[in-house]
Amino acid sequence: MPTKDIKFIFVCPTQNKVFESADFRVLENRGVITDEAGKKTLDAKVALNEPCPFCGKKHVYHVSELSCPFTG
Repeated sequence: MPTKDIKFIFVCPTQNKVFESADFRVLENRGVITDEAGKKTLDAKVALNEPCPFCGKKHVYHVSELSCPFTG
């Protein structure tokens, strides 16, 4: 399911350069999981629908690999 309203921050694993994109889809969404310390995280992957602007590949990221746009 494409989500055109939200931009995520990605890092190209080949070029180590940061870019934003709203052209992605969520894959393998297993919902929220809680670790031993009580920290909750989303267990899912995010795939780019368009090639990376730096290397031309369509990367897939685990949600934990994405930068939060609301923190500095």
